[in-house]
Amino acid sequence: MNAVVPDSAKTQSAKSYLYTTLAKTHLGEVAAIIVSTLISNGRLTAKDLSHRSEVPLKLVKSTLVSLIQLGCISYWKEDSSKQVFYSFNENGLLIFLHSGDIINHIKLTYGDESAEIIQNIIEVGHMKIEDYLQNIEDPDIVFNKENLLLKLFSDGWLRRVQLSNFQPIDDLWNQLYQETLKNTPRSTTVSEIKRVNEAKDKTKLKFTNLLESGNSAKELYQIENGIKKLSPNLVIAFNLSRFEKHRRTEQLTNLAKARIGILTSKVYECALQLIEQNSPDLRHSFLKISGLINDPVEERLFVNSIENLLVDDKKIVFNVKDLVKITPKELDLRNSILTHNFLKPTFNPKKRVNDEIQDLNSKKIKTEDSTSNLILELDSGVLEVNIDFDMHNTDNSEPHSVSLINHHLKLLSSGVIPFLIEITPGTYTVPYTDLMKHVKQFNYDTLIKTTLGLDAFRILRCLKSLKLADEKTLSNSSLLKDKTVRNELFKLMNLNMIEIQEVPRSADRAASKTFYLFRHKEFSAYNFLHNSLTFCMADILQNIQQFKNDNKILLEKCEREDVKGNEEELLLESELKTLKNLQVREINNIGKFNRIKTLYEIFDNC
Repeated sequence: MNAVVPDSAKTQSAKSYLYTTLAKTHLGEVAAIIVSTLISNGRLTAKDLSHRSEVPLKLVKSTLVSLIQLGCISYWKEDSSKQVFYSFNENGLLIFLHSGDIINHIKLTYGDESAEIIQNIIEVGHMKIEDYLQNIEDPDIVFNKENLLLKLFSDGWLRRVQLSNFQPIDDLWNQLYQETLKNTPRSTTVSEIKRVNEAKDKTKLKFTNLLESGNSAKELYQIENGIKKLSPNLVIAFNLSRFEKHRRTEQLTNLAKARIGILTSKVYECALQLIEQNSPDLRHSFLKISGLINDPVEERLFVNSIENLLVDDKKIVFNVKDLVKITPKELDLRNSILTHNFLKPTFNPKKRVNDEIQDLNSKKIKTEDSTSNLILELDSGVLEVNIDFDMHNTDNSEPHSVSLINHHLKLLSSGVIPFLIEITPGTYTVPYTDLMKHVKQFNYDTLIKTTLGLDAFRILRCLKSLKLADEKTLSNSSLLKDKTVRNELFKLMNLNMIEIQEVPRSADRAASKTFYLFRHKEFSAYNFLHNSLTFCMADILQNIQQFKNDNKILLEKCEREDVKGNEEELLLESELKTLKNLQVREINNIGKFNRIKTLYEIFDNC
């Protein structure tokens, strides 16, 4: 086979370069060629794939089976021609991209055995529970594995695999839409636009029902001897959406840590973890369908409607008492809040309670009935005031008191950036959509400040507030010299952080009479940064692969059974030195890759 990964895989787009490099690193050369061909040409049949990629048809078919198993390829069978078309699916390769972080998080949260289960599932793509447990003979180990699988599935880390998961979402939507449109009759009283919108609404409902079907308790679980476990016939795979929610929690926690403080960020992290599983998805199915939602305003309204629906259903709502239950024991919040900063100077609830008690005690009591009634009234009155007192005063006797945690939540909800929204007293929700804008903006500003310097950061801040400005206006507003402003604008333009607009003063557009205005557009700037980070990640993976290929003979020698464990005795001193340099170089590159990936995740959905 003479086929190689084409140069277009690198030059076509940053995502194409990253996905092709990932496929080559994890799955081999042939898989990378097929992925690159499908990204370049869209959906193709197996014969077309073989023709365009110059890979033998038999090898193409066997590779497609593996890629479908791993969730890297989707397939669609046309009803009319009976042909099977294959298209690229990024979910499988995104799981490979995050696999190290996924396994590490599961290991820290659930333990080594759960991490082993997740690793096994990621390696094969998806599996039936019965097949996974059939090779284990010890019934105690089987029972333990079943409990771990149930826990991971209940917490959302595993999902059920159905036929729709292997089909392209665009083709699936188009089929349902055409059927619905065909069954929606034309009418002289109803316009065609209204008919199409009505068909879209019906299709959305059908599409949602299709994706959510098969998730009833009867189909997922079975009870044996009073013990609940997953059905043996259930096919499961790793849920990427659940991990993306976890990463969003980390990003919001880091923002709270930078803006408010470490202790408050720990409380905020607990609050986010409490509602993390039910929080809105980062990649909603409707937003993946091309042509369904094109208008940015419509997209924003759709995302907000999903979040509002979750709030109405109380799925992303929590109260202070829920938070107290899950706060880590090692987190000590005593003396973390100064009460007088939150109370009015004239308000003294303790004095008010004592005065009320004295007034009630000074009253004359004539009968036993009136005495008992008065005592009841006194108890209820004091109780009500004490509850109010507890909510507004800091109790430093306990490390996780309700009042302490409530004050930290007040800090989070009353700042310039509203990390929480208080729906009712003591009940909060998280405005995810608005907060992610602040996360991107904060990280983008920090990146500019650390890489380009304070002058560039100041000019960009001024440009954001002015919306549209020329050099002179920027110089006056930023209090910098004209030369400095020009130099910094040149740097910002080279990195596509600002846009330039030519404004001619004459009809012939003479250069001598033309001046320029500058503006900053967040979407364009974030998108360029995301593409740059994507390309850098692919380049690092390519470099790791390249220096491994350059020392292929030495690495193959180290893999031999007689050499393993005896490298110092059997290898030359120069070979040992080269091997050590290779190891150090790979570790440094992986560290750089992970740092870039952290930023990449923040701007991935810009």
